[in-house]
Order: sequence, then structure tokens, then C-alpha cells
Amino acid sequence: MPYTHYSSDFGTLQASEPVAVFYSSDETYAPYLAVSIQSLIENANSSRRYRIVVMERGMSQNSQHMLKGLANTHVSVEIVHINDKLNDLVNTDDNLLRDDYKTTTLYFRLFIAELFPDLDRAVYLDADTVVPSDIADLYDTDLKSNLIGACHDVFMDSSQALTDYVQNTQGYPVGTYINSGVLLMDLAGLRSVKFMDRFLKVLNAYHVPLAAVDQDYINFMLHDRRLMLDQRWNTMMTNGKSGITNPGVIHYNLFNKPWHYPEADNANYFWKYAPDTPRYQQLLDGLRDFNPFLMSSDAHKKAKLIAYAQSLADGDQLTLLKLMEKGVDIRI
Repeated sequence: MPYTHYSSDFGTLQASEPVAVFYSSDETYAPYLAVSIQSLIENANSSRRYRIVVMERGMSQNSQHMLKGLANTHVSVEIVHINDKLNDLVNTDDNLLRDDYKTTTLYFRLFIAELFPDLDRAVYLDADTVVPSDIADLYDTDLKSNLIGACHDVFMDSSQALTDYVQNTQGYPVGTYINSGVLLMDLAGLRSVKFMDRFLKVLNAYHVPLAAVDQDYINFMLHDRRLMLDQRWNTMMTNGKSGITNPGVIHYNLFNKPWHYPEADNANYFWKYAPDTPRYQQLLDGLRDFNPFLMSSDAHKKAKLIAYAQSLADGDQLTLLKLMEKGVDIRI
């Protein structure tokens, strides 16, 4: 084979398999997702095959058609309705989604392994990303028997409140806390350890208050089975330019979005690919209409998030760490 093979506990896998990449989006994020997909396609290796799967929630037929229209001869784009997929889990004899299953769409990336049993490996990307390099280079990365690969979440270093949150509620140094917006996933391995089953048992039984929802579960449950990736694979907006000259994936996480703030870190990458998408004019209109009131709202949301994290760090609420200390089987 002309490409690097990667290995896992389940044998050597051929790099000639389609590179599987998952996204999740609703109607609001469809124009931004189009930019991410367009960038991925423009930088894909033309001699390889890529399978992009968009898990949609409430996306219009027009937007679905627009995204599928981005495909070419070696990159497919398919739309999957997440509620339909979750229905398949509900309609079983051992229904694991005992609560209102629709709320579990918030945790969709935790279900990829079970929802797609035909795949043994995949990359997950948030919709607010741009891919200025070949995503196959990430897909081919050797996980060294780990179940996921991810980058440190540099936002958690940005304030003492967030650092306290990680240390007090999860029980490990903030430098090992990962961001779940870019994941390399050993799907076969996650199925083998029954990751989804164990997650759902904790979710259904305890409903632990969390600042980062599914990201906190991924961090805590897989902390001992995750590979820390080079930060170029998740170049985030907090200290986004620091030391990264060749970003593999740019992640416009949190509130400093380039379609609202043209001077945001690495905004030039987004606007490089945006003109090649069908919604370019819509993106320009949104940039024009983003006003000081909405900017103030972003600042308020950020402050509220940090304050909530501080309250969890300082309070006596139930935490994932406390559950584990009580003997609950949660960490993989």
C-alpha cells in the first residue's frame, strides 16, 4: 500500500479504506459547516477516498442538498438524521435510552461507535472548523492502543476558575484536559469496552451537573485511554496563533467566530474557503449584520460559562470524581 497503515488492538487496518469523518449540525450551522467541508475537500488527497457523514438535527432540505452537492468523485457527503439513528437504539429489547432520548442528541459523538458498527475508526470534527491540511494525516495516526486521540483544551488554561473546575471536578491536571471538537476515535475499541453502555448508565442514574457536557464525560471516562495529539490538530481561538505555524485543523471554538469577528485569530483561513461555498453571500450578510449588542451578548455568555464552572468547582454538587470515589464504575 502506498499509504501508512495504522494499528490498534484489533489488528492492522488498511489506509486504503475510506477516511471516515463525522460532523454534527443543525440549520443554523449549515453555512459554516459548508466552509469546513469545502476546506477538507480542497486539501484531500485525490488518490484516496473520503466519507463525510453529517449527523443533522433540524436541518432544512435545502441545506442538506447544498451540503451533499459539495461532494466530488473521491469525497462523498451523506446526511444522516440523528433522531432516526437514536430511534434504532430506543426500539430494542434492552432500551438503554431510558430518559427522553431526544435530549441525548447533545451527546451524539459518544454514540458514533454504536450507531455505525461498520466502521472501526473515524475522525469527528465540530462544524466550526476549517481543515487546511489533509485530514487523512490525522486519520492515519497510530493511537498506540488508546481509544481516542485529541488535543489539550487551551481555553481551560485561560482563567483560574476553569483550571479549578478541571482539578476539583475531574481530579487531574488541567494540562491533560482535552477538547472534544476534534477527535480521532477507535470505534472498534470503544465498542469492545462498551463505552456507550457505561456512559448511559451514569447519565441515566445521576445527571451530574457539568460545564462542558459531553466533553467532560469524554475526558473523565477516557482519561487513561487517550492519546494527546499535536496541538496543530485542534488550533483553538484561545491563544490560537501561539506556536502553531502549520495548523492541521482550526477550531473556532466558543464565541470568537470569524463569521462575526473578521479580526479573530486565524479568520483568514475561514474566509479563504468561504467564497467557494454556495452560502458565501449569506456569510457576508451575517458578518455585516453582527452588531455591538450581539458582541456584548457573546461576552456575557462567556462570563456566564466561566462563573458556572467556578460555582461547580467551589460547590458541593455531585461530580464525576465523587462518583468514582464512591465506587461507581465510570472510568474506562
